[in-house]
Amino acid sequence: MKIAKILSVITAAATLAALAGCSSKKQTETSEVDPLAPKTAPQSVKFDWQEPFETIIMAFKNSDRYTDTSMFEIRDLTGDNVPELIISPSDDVAAKCEVYKLIGSRADLIANSGSYGTIDYIPSANAIGYVYEGTGFSMGEYQTYQDGGFVTDVSFYTNAGSASSGAVIRYEINGEDVTLSKYQEALIPYQEFTVKVGRKFSVGTNAVNYAISRSECWNEVLTDEQKQLYKDKLNEILSSGDLIDAAFEVVDLDLNELPEVVVSTGLLNDSDTRILYLDTDGVKELSVASDAEGGIQFDISSKIFYAADYYGSIQCWSMAGADIDSFQPSDSTMRCGRKYDLTAENIENAFIA
Repeated sequence: MKIAKILSVITAAATLAALAGCSSKKQTETSEVDPLAPKTAPQSVKFDWQEPFETIIMAFKNSDRYTDTSMFEIRDLTGDNVPELIISPSDDVAAKCEVYKLIGSRADLIANSGSYGTIDYIPSANAIGYVYEGTGFSMGEYQTYQDGGFVTDVSFYTNAGSASSGAVIRYEINGEDVTLSKYQEALIPYQEFTVKVGRKFSVGTNAVNYAISRSECWNEVLTDEQKQLYKDKLNEILSSGDLIDAAFEVVDLDLNELPEVVVSTGLLNDSDTRILYLDTDGVKELSVASDAEGGIQFDISSKIFYAADYYGSIQCWSMAGADIDSFQPSDSTMRCGRKYDLTAENIENAFIA
């Protein structure tokens, strides 16, 4: 890959020096409580799902279902504040995601759905599903969690895209022919904010370790004061009122156990990504370019985050002062910045005191 470094030697030195200064400030002696000291270390936060999920991931990695494009994600899909494990075998059109839920002390398969190795997740309805767009037709389904498993609420099909060829247009809901208005009405509950899930983490060792040990622990790691600082800054960004499709996520971009917040300002070409980080005098902000999906990618092994454009050119940065020259992504990467839609409710839920 061609590496496109946006930081000049002078700018890079200044930026990284500033960030290094932030790191040094974290060790500055204070007469009272260090405002940059976390409440606890990530590795001390334990959840019942961690060991069962890691077992499933490693079993998958050692199976014939594993491919060079396999990925996974850990995310609550059922609304009970306990995450599920989503495994994406590949990004092929026919690739479905496997969804595992902690039931007792085991991780059990509760759904097998999707297309292109992803599932559409609708947070407002705690629903999952997919839409497949073929030549002249579209089809798919949506499911909700009921009685220990995901159950299909609605399946749909239409060949409306074939109208120009003179085909007789059909609309189907749950296998039955319906009118256009009935078709649209049946799909209204699933037209809210949708997130494609399943392909967040690669399956490299460091990525698995981060996902299991760190990705879901930040509400326990941050102090109430640190959470409030991040909430205030996110609400300030939200109140600007000029953002469309903005999202955010808590990520430890330098692996120093005090996480940053990655804010995606949208999906448009002129959108950027803002890195919020804590300093002794509050929250500081670093603006970087976004990738084609509106966020950034983080190479956990090298502590470098980067954005690749449509042409394959990469811009990269490091909060940890890592050498970005000749950077090549490792087998342990994660996509970040768009885990939660930027709303007042999600900001509050992400930093519960």
